[in-house]
Amino acid sequence: MPSVHIVGGGVAGFTLARELVSKGYAGNIKISDPEGLPYDRPPLSKSLQREYFVPPAWFAEHGVALIEETVTELEAPSSPDEWVVLATGTTPKKLQVPGAQHARSLHTAADASALSAALEDGMFGQRAVIIGAGLVGAEFASTAKMLGAQVTLVSNSSAPLSKVLGAEMATALHAEHSRYGITVLPGTPTQLGPDFAVVDGQRIEAEILVAAIGVEPETALAQAMGLEINDGILVDEQLRTTNHSQVLAIGDAARIKDCSRAVHWEGAMDDAAIAAATIMGGEARPHSVPWFWSDRHESHVEAVGDFSQAAQHVPRLNRRGKLQVLFGLNEAGNLVAASMIDGGQMSKAVKRLIARGYTPSIEELQDSSVGPRDLGRQEQL
Repeated sequence: MPSVHIVGGGVAGFTLARELVSKGYAGNIKISDPEGLPYDRPPLSKSLQREYFVPPAWFAEHGVALIEETVTELEAPSSPDEWVVLATGTTPKKLQVPGAQHARSLHTAADASALSAALEDGMFGQRAVIIGAGLVGAEFASTAKMLGAQVTLVSNSSAPLSKVLGAEMATALHAEHSRYGITVLPGTPTQLGPDFAVVDGQRIEAEILVAAIGVEPETALAQAMGLEINDGILVDEQLRTTNHSQVLAIGDAARIKDCSRAVHWEGAMDDAAIAAATIMGGEARPHSVPWFWSDRHESHVEAVGDFSQAAQHVPRLNRRGKLQVLFGLNEAGNLVAASMIDGGQMSKAVKRLIARGYTPSIEELQDSSVGPRDLGRQEQL
């Protein structure tokens, strides 16, 4: 009987199962995941909470087998109607300093639960040192401060996330931490202990130490299966692995050959739709314009497109003279990216313009009186 075995129950793996169900797939669907019931990852660093995609009854109702297990060995399918899909996600990068084992991670629901308990059960004003000010580090710093901790945020960059937000926006957001009472410490840790961190010779006492220095693709199973790996599991446009057409890879662990690896929530959902089309022989929609978001302090931050293609940045200031939107244009002057703070519908407007290949004038991009509905209106005339 036809079957699909999905390894990994994150957003990519679960969305694939849901896509197959919605399209009437007639075979068996199985999800293997060591954490059991699939849940969404973004709320972990934003609120230290686990939010399930669907209740447990959904799986029984739709005939999807959910197995709580860690898969370390797996044979590639031998039949053309059998599929294996690797949606193994990422693992946190490890600090390479003495005492690194004393730092916690924030990557799984168990990590979030442990940190939530430490913050809630500890004394008000306990000290937390967070190493790394990217997405997870910045969001957790905001959450920990809100829960009453004294937070020190260590970063070797004055503009973390500049590759996805643009340098000017990344710099402005990083500077905001200080306004909310977080101590921002530039530098690199050289040693950790059970209750301290040493950063460029300065010893900082702390009850909670967290390392948030990024992630890398989880490829151990793919490697055991003999699949091709290079900054992710290599796949083609249909997400078939390069050396086995019945084995697909999707989400953060996968990389389309000759392209950069995409690590974002909406991209994982796009992958799931493409994988479902590959399995069922249908036509898949192309990947959408990348979209990324983050919640920190009192701000909702979004980024659209790809700032690595931007040769020119066009800032838009709000009425108080603060940066609100940063647009990115490539060498040809085409709109390829934008980042924004509390931008409302601006991200949707920019996604539409990038997808259609239309670029408003510089004056229009800079004019704060031109709202999302009016941006690019000339295109419609």
